[in-house]
Formats: sequence, C-alpha cells, structure tokens
Amino acid sequence: MKILYALTLLLSFVTIYSKDLSYKEQLDSAFNFYKKADYKKALEYYHKIEADGYTSAYMYYNMANAYFRLNKISKAILYYERAKLLKPNDPDIIHNLNYVNTFVSDKIKELPEPFFITWFNSLINIFSVNTWAIIALVLFIILAVLVYLYYLFTNETLVKLLKIIAIFVFIIWIISIISAYSSYKHISTSNYAIITADIVEVKSSPDENSTSLFILHEGTKVQITEEFENWFEIKIADGNTGWVKTTNVEKI
Repeated sequence: MKILYALTLLLSFVTIYSKDLSYKEQLDSAFNFYKKADYKKALEYYHKIEADGYTSAYMYYNMANAYFRLNKISKAILYYERAKLLKPNDPDIIHNLNYVNTFVSDKIKELPEPFFITWFNSLINIFSVNTWAIIALVLFIILAVLVYLYYLFTNETLVKLLKIIAIFVFIIWIISIISAYSSYKHISTSNYAIITADIVEVKSSPDENSTSLFILHEGTKVQITEEFENWFEIKIADGNTGWVKTTNVEKI
C-alpha cells in the first residue's frame, strides 16, 4: 500500500510538472509570435492557455496589447481590465488602460464615491491578492514568535517592548487578512463587463420592443446588476441603468 501511495504521489507531481511545462512552452510560443508582430497567432496560443484555466496578469496584458495592435479596442480594454484585476497597482497596465480608453466614444462622468470607499480600495490595491496573503502569513509567523518570546523572557522592560511590538504586528496582520480577502472577493465576484458590440441600444426592460433609453458604444465599461434569460441589467458610471443583450457585452 505504501509503495502504491508513493507511486500515485509521484505520478501526480509528474503530471503537474508536465502541465506547467506545457503552459510555459505555449506561453513562450505565444510571446515569440507576439515579438514577430503576428498578433493573431499569438492570441490563438493565449486563448488556448486561457481555455485550459491558466491566467496571469502578464498574459492578459500581452493579450490586451495584441488586441490593441489589431485595432480591437473593446477586446483590448477587456483584457487590460482582467490584467488589472490580478495586478491592480501595475503602472504599465494602468497607463495602457487609460490610454486605450481615450478611444472609447462614450465619455461618461462618474458619480463620486464616499471617501472611505476610495481610501479602502486604494489600500487593497497596493498589492495583489497573492502578495497580501504572503504578507499575512509572514506576519502570523512573526506574531507567533513574539508571543513565544513574551512568555519566555522575564525582564519587565523587554516584556513591555515585546507586547507593544506584538500589538502593532497584530493590527497590521488583521489589515493584511482583510485586504487579502477583499481583494480575492473583488476578483472572484467581479460584476463588471465591457460593451463589445459597435453600438448598443439600452432598453427599459428585457424586451426587444421596450423603450430605448440611451445608446452605448464599443469599449464602455458597465456594471451588471441583474440577469434575466439572455439579458443583463446594467448600470453605467453616471448611475443610469437599463437592459442589454448578453451577446453585446463580455464580463471582465
């Protein structure tokens, strides 16, 4: 039984390693086509990797660049947004996303959000979810060591110092856990999408014959608030809402 277990474990490691190697080879092939300016071929490889469940900010960033080179603005914005979800504070992603958004026809004035929401979002966007998780783990280890030393030493001054440091580390640890969880929730429950059709009539209800409220163009970012059959209820940055066909948008 032990031999069988060991062989099974070894086989799983080999399978995982082979899969990672396969992804690396495909990523290298995609990047080689990208460097040769064969963006369509590069995107074929990237989409195959994406369909297999592998994602990264770096891959999405290259996909966005490739789509922009092919003059597919909505797709470029979509993949810059996906890259930003995974790496929210990356200056290259932010710069390119801001630039490509200048090509979007709809200039919608955003509603101001409460200052505490802006502050909190700025905090969690300092690092990616993985970085926040690593920080939380390291701080937990440091905290455990500090607690151990607190009960180990008898010097009153040293004990007080350890207590102050432990409290400070504990507060930062709690912040890192909250940030990691919030960042993860933001990624896993993202309800935003990009208009992919050239022109979309936003309806008052999920019905082709309902009243047209306003028009949106390719590349505009919207928030999905409800789904009904093959319709999405959306909200745009200025607070206006309406219904669009699911085929006219793609979720970030």
